[in-house]
Amino acid sequence: MVVLSACGGSKNVIPRGTENKKAYMLFGEALKMHNLLEDEKALELLDKALAKDPQYIEAYDLKGNILRGLGRLEEAKTSFQQILAINPDHVYALTDLSQIHFDLNEYDDCLRILNRLLPIVGVGDKRAEVQKNIRSAEFAREAFNNPVPFDPKNLGKDVNTEQEEYFPGLNIEENTLYFTRRDASLNIYEQNEDLFYSDLAEQDGEWKWSSSKNLGSPVNTRENEGAFSASPDGKYLFFTACGREGGVGRCDIWLTTREGNEWTKPTNLGQPVNSREWESQPSISADGFTLFFASNRPGGFGGTDIWYCKKRNNEWSNPINLGPEINTAGDEQFPFIHNDGTTLYFTSEGLTGMGKSDIYLTRLFNGKWGKPMNLGYPINTSGDEWNFIVNRKGDKAYFSSTGLEPNYGGMDIYSIDLYEGARPQKTSYVIGIVKDKLTGKKLKADIDLFSLATGDKVTTTYSDAQTGKFILNLPANSDYAFKAGAKGYAYHSENFSLSESSLDKPYELVIELEPIQKNVKMVMKNVLFEVDKSDLKPESYVELDQLVEYLTRNASLHIEIGGHTDNTGSESRNSQLSNDRAKAVQTYLISKGINASRLTYKGYGSSQPVATNDTPEGRSQNRRTEIKITGN
Repeated sequence: MVVLSACGGSKNVIPRGTENKKAYMLFGEALKMHNLLEDEKALELLDKALAKDPQYIEAYDLKGNILRGLGRLEEAKTSFQQILAINPDHVYALTDLSQIHFDLNEYDDCLRILNRLLPIVGVGDKRAEVQKNIRSAEFAREAFNNPVPFDPKNLGKDVNTEQEEYFPGLNIEENTLYFTRRDASLNIYEQNEDLFYSDLAEQDGEWKWSSSKNLGSPVNTRENEGAFSASPDGKYLFFTACGREGGVGRCDIWLTTREGNEWTKPTNLGQPVNSREWESQPSISADGFTLFFASNRPGGFGGTDIWYCKKRNNEWSNPINLGPEINTAGDEQFPFIHNDGTTLYFTSEGLTGMGKSDIYLTRLFNGKWGKPMNLGYPINTSGDEWNFIVNRKGDKAYFSSTGLEPNYGGMDIYSIDLYEGARPQKTSYVIGIVKDKLTGKKLKADIDLFSLATGDKVTTTYSDAQTGKFILNLPANSDYAFKAGAKGYAYHSENFSLSESSLDKPYELVIELEPIQKNVKMVMKNVLFEVDKSDLKPESYVELDQLVEYLTRNASLHIEIGGHTDNTGSESRNSQLSNDRAKAVQTYLISKGINASRLTYKGYGSSQPVATNDTPEGRSQNRRTEIKITGN
């Protein structure tokens, strides 16, 4: 709920409010004690003041606000009820009492008070706030009476400590957890936020999070680092740092890259992502092309808004506001874009909800973000909920909280099984190793993924130079062309056709790239033809365009295009069909500017199988187009 500015709490001017001088003096002393954080003494003095003047509204008001701050809501409720017994139309007492009923999940009583308040506040902003509070109370009553499944589990003492842990993040394999830790035992001027991580390991026959480790220098410094987002492959870490040398504004978004087991010196993303204002809480999309973040920069709808930037040709676009469907006059923060690229989780103070700050999701459809959905009670409560992330499969969420048990102190990180209606689409992933076929040496290779439907590049990454490892996210219900290539090597292609049933396990690849030399072959796994015809399917253009690029980059190469079939049908027919298909590929390459003198073609029919012809899978492998290097 939106709370109207109360007249109680931390007053610095003593209101008269009474003709009793002793009561007035006691109230002043109570106010001093409250400002010195001596609230129990303040309450004793206020009780004495009220004994002198039982009609002293300001004393009841201050007492009620102190009790609210101490979490003693039932007692606070009594104080505000006593004000209303004296003045039934007291706006701030009605406001405070409605909020207490709301916090106690007493929604019918809350609505009764708000409806009393509505005709009193007149028109303008205060009336709009009351109307919003009525909507929130009606929503909260419905949500409270229809709770969603919620069984939080603390991640354990190796992750959570007596300090504060929050902002969880996972790699796509879900075996490394990143998070922020703050030493809450220090005063606010000495507290330091750092990035930590924990690996999933088998302990005593169970998979548990290992003892957490500081990410260390050069990422962590004496300044504050936190509020981060890891790319699915764990190679890139976008994080927030405040007051760091080289910054643009008060808090900026920075980037560090992992090379082997080390993190590079962070670089500031600079303008236009960062501004002189506050930028924080980055969330990078799985394809690496869209960065979401929270900012209070000019041009928003009030408070902090959610913005995003697009990456094109290694440059970030000007930030784009997510718009009035998402952003309000209140604070919207903590965006998290799921690996599916279409489901965004975030928090809002301005949308109708359960309390101060609730978690919502919105889905991207036809290029537009839909109406936000509140995740419901008890995921959301009358308090603040924030930094909510969801795993690749969409069935588990991670978040931080101070109000759940067990708790190791301060804010801890928990997980829940996420109910069906709040889940994103599942995604899968490719995990692979690239190496030299002749020497076995691990290679740094460019890895590209394309949509066969549109021809667009879906994502790009590279294999690690030391380990050869790469990980690539695969959203569901699409067909993809995959290419791995390194300078001086023939490239490797794959295709992936994803359905819901194929998402439970990742695709595992060992890619052996051959150095460019005579007679090296490359199988074009995404060159496809109409059944029993030599007509290229449109999906083939993605792979063929990549071949054009490869031949353009390696301008001295000469190749033979080889067509191959399975053993279905007559050999004469297979020989003719494979020859016609190879010629169709040559014709396409020539149309794209490749000199015909560099290209020959030949149909081999079914004479060179690479798999058995006794199974559909084997026959599919035998129906192929091969590129053989004939000269360099």
